[in-house]
Amino acid sequence: MQEVEANEARKREQAEKGFDGLTFFVYRTLLDEKIGNAEEVSRQIKGAFLEFPNWQKSDAALRELRKKITFALYAQSEELDRITGIVDYLFHLLQKASRM
Repeated sequence: MQEVEANEARKREQAEKGFDGLTFFVYRTLLDEKIGNAEEVSRQIKGAFLEFPNWQKSDAALRELRKKITFALYAQSEELDRITGIVDYLFHLLQKASRM
C-alpha cells in the first residue's frame, strides 16, 4: 500500500512541475545527489536530450550530450569528479532502462 501512495505522490509532483518521465527521473536523481537548482538544471538537460535525440545510436551525439549535461551540472557544482560520477550514473541507469 505504501508503494502505491509513493507512486501517486510521485505522479502528483511530476504533474505539478510539468515534467515528462525523463525530466522527472533526472530531477529526482539531481535532488538525491544534492545538486542545487535541480529543477532548472533538469529542464536544461531535457533540452540537451531534445537536441541530441540519436544519442543511443551515435557516438558523436552521445559525446555532445554528455558534454552538455556535464556543463549544466558543473554550473551548480565545480567538483568535476563528482559531476562526472553523476553523469556516468545517469547514463548507466538510462542504458539499463533501455535494455528492458
